[in-house]
This record gives sequence, structure tokens and C-alpha cells, in this order.
Amino acid sequence: MEVKYAIIHEIPGRLRIIIPALGDKKEYHAIEYMFSSLNGIKDVKIEPIIQSMVIEYNSDVVSRKNILEYISLFFKQTDLDPLDNLMVQVKPNIRKDIFRSLISGLLILIAYTRKTIGNRPDTLDYAVVISTAYTVLSHGKNKFSHPDVITGIVSMFSLGTKNILHVSLATWAVNLLEIFHDIKRSQYIH
Repeated sequence: MEVKYAIIHEIPGRLRIIIPALGDKKEYHAIEYMFSSLNGIKDVKIEPIIQSMVIEYNSDVVSRKNILEYISLFFKQTDLDPLDNLMVQVKPNIRKDIFRSLISGLLILIAYTRKTIGNRPDTLDYAVVISTAYTVLSHGKNKFSHPDVITGIVSMFSLGTKNILHVSLATWAVNLLEIFHDIKRSQYIH
């Protein structure tokens, strides 16, 4: 039986993780003591009823990734699948960007599948534009110099308003590439 865990809340220096394998354990104080003794971990609290573990840590001393590796080793979860491993290594703000981008991509796909040739933009098309614009503008710090924003503006002028789905698709694709670049860059920073 493969044991999983899920990060349900995270702020810098604090993790709340649901670990179903805690239901099989009875020595909660010993587990808390063991994890608390690790370098950089300030405090550990286990809530057995909901099978959660709250870990407060010094992010200058121990990384989030290391803590999750300790949890994996302790609960014999060493074989994380690639998607889990990717999401463990990605910062929370980038995870939010990925989620927003996936929602926008799904809306674009739905709009394209129900679109017939030559039709004028309808409500779903405008919802796709709004979703894509929100996804693009909520990503990063300097909003108007991002490649995805520039792509959206240039393609709107070149393709026109009748082709707003094409504009959204081009903007979304550049946004997705930019998110992948952010993921790659964040891996080198650690």
C-alpha cells in the first residue's frame, strides 16, 4: 500500500500536511520529538484525529523540500511520482500560476470545441479573454513588460477583435512558457 501526503496549508516557515499514515501510528509525541530534533525545525504538532502534522521551521536552515523528503522517508514514501515531485519543488506562488493557467487553458479548449467557423464572439469567448487576462496579469511582478502581456496586446491589434480566441490562445501559450521558465529558474535558486 502506497502512503501519500498532501500539503493543505503553507506559509514561509510553516507547513500543515495531511498524512494518512499517521492513523497507523500511536507514538505521536515520539514522532513530534524526532522531527523537532532535526536541524532548522522549530516546532511540530500532530493532530491525530485529522491526521495532520504542523511543522514550523527556519527556512534559512532547512528547505521545504528537505522537510518533505524527511516525511517521505519516515513514512516510507520514497517513490514520489514525477508530478508529485514537481509540485513539491515548486514554490506556492508558482503553483497558483500553474493552477490559473490550467483553468484558462481548459476554458480555451472548451471555447474552441464549441466554436463554429465564422461565428461572432459569444459570452464564453469573452469569459475566456477575461480568464486569460487575469491569469496573465496575476503572474509576476512587472506586469506590462512580461512577454505574455506584450503577446496579448500585439496579437489583439494584429488579429482583431473577431479572433479573440486566437489572441487568448497565443497569450496563454506564452504565459505557460513563462511559468515553465519560472519553475526552471526557481530550481536553480535553491
